Amino acid sequence: MENFMNRLAEKISAQDIIRANSQAEAAETQRIKQEAEQYRLQLEEIKHSSQEYKAILEEMRNDAGDYKNQLQDMKEDSKAFRAKLEESDTKIHDVGVQVYRNVQAVIEKSQDKNKEEIKDIQNRLETLQVAVETKNNALLPLTIITMLLVIADLVFNILRFLGII
Repeated sequence: MENFMNRLAEKISAQDIIRANSQAEAAETQRIKQEAEQYRLQLEEIKHSSQEYKAILEEMRNDAGDYKNQLQDMKEDSKAFRAKLEESDTKIHDVGVQVYRNVQAVIEKSQDKNKEEIKDIQNRLETLQVAVETKNNALLPLTIITMLLVIADLVFNILRFLGII
């Protein structure tokens, strides 16, 4: 085997080894260049994606700012609405109080007027009662006389019927 190795070593010269080594280095260099190119492409893709993400992130920040402004506006509108609502409640209460007082005043005036009318009616009723009592007093003797005459006539007719008279 040693002979075989020696022969093989004689056949393979140093130049062949250098050439083979150069080819291996060239292949390795080519492989490294391809890897470097792949890494460069991936890096460019990452940079491009990064720019897209930055644009999206910036857009999201702008949208968030817009939403924040809208939310702030909505809060201010809500505060203004609450203030108007409280003002409206106050005005409604004030109007309600005014209406209540006006109704109360009208009722009091009406009661005063009704009291005066009732007093007037009571005075008329008393006057009428006095007049009726006075007339009844004048009619009472007349009624008694008429009753006596009717009784006397009845007795006279009964006596005549019986033939006593």
